[in-house]
Amino acid sequence: MLRPMSADPAPRSPFDLDALEFHVVRAMLTERLVTPLGRTAVDALAPAESEVVVQQRLAAVAELAARIDRNIELPLTGAVEVRSWLPAFSNSEHSLLPRELADLKRLLRAAERCRRWLAAGGEVLAQFAGVVDDLQDLVDELEQIVDDRGEVLDSASAKLAGIRAAIDNARHGVDTAMARVLANGELVKCLQSVEPAWRHGRPVLQVKTEFRHKVAGVMHDRSTSGATLFVEPELVVEAANRLSDALSAERHEVTVVLADAARGLRRYAAQIGPAVEFVAAADLLQAKARLVRFDGYTVPRVVDGGTLRLAGARHPLLLRRRQEVEIVALDLALGDPHHLLVVTGPNTGGKTVVLKTVGLLAAMAISGVPVPAAEGAQVPFLTAIQVDIGDEQAIAQNLSTFSAHVQRMARCLRHASPRALVLLDELGAGTDPEEGAVLGYAVLEALLAAGAFAVVTTHLGRLKDFAYQHRGAENGSMAFDGVTLRPLYRLDLGIPGNSHALDIAARVGMPAGIVARARELLGKIDHTLDHLIERVQVARRDAEADRRRTADLSRVVEEQKAAVEGKLAEAVRKETWLQEEADGLVESELRRAQVVLQEGLTQLCNAPGPHGDRARALKLVVDGLLRQAALHRRRMAFCHALRKGDMVYLPRWARTCAVAKVDKVRELVTVDYGKVKMEVPFEDVSWLQPLGA
Repeated sequence: MLRPMSADPAPRSPFDLDALEFHVVRAMLTERLVTPLGRTAVDALAPAESEVVVQQRLAAVAELAARIDRNIELPLTGAVEVRSWLPAFSNSEHSLLPRELADLKRLLRAAERCRRWLAAGGEVLAQFAGVVDDLQDLVDELEQIVDDRGEVLDSASAKLAGIRAAIDNARHGVDTAMARVLANGELVKCLQSVEPAWRHGRPVLQVKTEFRHKVAGVMHDRSTSGATLFVEPELVVEAANRLSDALSAERHEVTVVLADAARGLRRYAAQIGPAVEFVAAADLLQAKARLVRFDGYTVPRVVDGGTLRLAGARHPLLLRRRQEVEIVALDLALGDPHHLLVVTGPNTGGKTVVLKTVGLLAAMAISGVPVPAAEGAQVPFLTAIQVDIGDEQAIAQNLSTFSAHVQRMARCLRHASPRALVLLDELGAGTDPEEGAVLGYAVLEALLAAGAFAVVTTHLGRLKDFAYQHRGAENGSMAFDGVTLRPLYRLDLGIPGNSHALDIAARVGMPAGIVARARELLGKIDHTLDHLIERVQVARRDAEADRRRTADLSRVVEEQKAAVEGKLAEAVRKETWLQEEADGLVESELRRAQVVLQEGLTQLCNAPGPHGDRARALKLVVDGLLRQAALHRRRMAFCHALRKGDMVYLPRWARTCAVAKVDKVRELVTVDYGKVKMEVPFEDVSWLQPLGA
């Protein structure tokens, strides 16, 4: 027999992340990690403890997303997990192995490169990198001790380098001695193979068992079949001993090198630990930035005391199935003027998806994770997100469905505050409709009094009236196509919705006779309000369709207007160029005519009598030919307005020069003509630039 429980069996977090399927977010981020260290950072991801912290997290994501692309990302490659042995090593409870030293070196190298990369970025990224010390000197030392494969290098110590040189000489001695032995043709006949082998670190020959007495030396092993004996020739023993001694000295020196390195690393313990965590945090940061850069997510604003505003919001889990399902984006605002939204509509209309989308995106935002929504998304800083969705815990806790709902609702109400988001699915369900309705009504009053942000779904008609009677509450409904009897999965604000239970029952296979009888029984109820709601919903959908058509038309008109304005500007530009080209041509022809006339008139001016007078008078006219034209007045205005550094075109030299000085009294311009300065009269300066310049 089921026994109700009076309270939760264990303390609960103020954030009901499991019910919101926050594991989807963690899985999504894990897929975008580069190193194994980032997984612990993802597992520890949770809502921030203050609005300042979450704002810093989101600012870092935005700044990093602006810097990375497919080819430019954080230099995290090579960082490996070392935390399985690092704490014990730091406490002198673990002996350092060459492979572990190489792993630590690779991790610290990645940390240092990442620190430098971030420090060279914006202010927020530099602050993010400031939590870890400069470890380049330590990395450089480790690079001299061990390579990335875990081999201790000759540069680790001078003694080790000398020992390894001796090892090379000893190996050469062994090879030389073995070659002398194999030079004996009679001995070679006693061997299974002329290739020397090694057994237990000693050089041996593969001797046939029946010829053992013909090969002097020490037997170290025999084959499984017994047909082959492994014998170290006497002539090689001394050289092999020298090699063995050198190898032993090498092992000892490697042990000394590792011990010295371990002592040095323990002195850096206070810097190494934060560096490891820094790499994990940087990997998580980049995974978040990748959501923005490559998946179209948005960095939301999180403000203390602000509104919850989402436009174009989509559930991350649905985005992963975008090829299978059509996603309808969610638009929702809470906080101004209403904090409480009561959503009604058919069971298949997507009310629960609305709750989970709002809750999950809010949890993502206050955890410093970008959200799948349009630009401008904003979430208030929340200290609790409480959810009552489903009854998956009822059996495990020996509770009825209704008791489980009541227990979770009670928990939600305990956390209700102006900084809490409460999400309740099917409020008042699971018991007598009348009692469920009054209980639900009281819960809504309590949420409204607490000032909590809340979204509540219900089928109960009495709760549809709540928003009309209380300031700060609003109705919402899941759109439903009354013609096709299919849900539209769109949240409409301002009006309640109908359950359409009989319509849906008929569509999914309920016998027609039963549905008809149900309609007959239902016919005794006044459906005036339901019909009014349905007409309002239809009118609203039609208005929304008209609004979209108008918006599309306005966008087309704006695009056409911009195109026309662009063409007009191009035409004006071309007209200006053509006019200036024409003016330039006129000026050029006037100058040419002036030159031709000047040559003849200069000679005639010296003629006696009236011919000379006429020539001199005509010369005055020719001299003033350009000065009296509109072109001259325009040129003078242009030249008098010149400043040092302006560029002018000199038609006589077909060259553009920089102005060095303007003498307005003498009407001269000094220009930089190559490496020299040259004075040019205003008459030789054009305000025109050659076409194509």
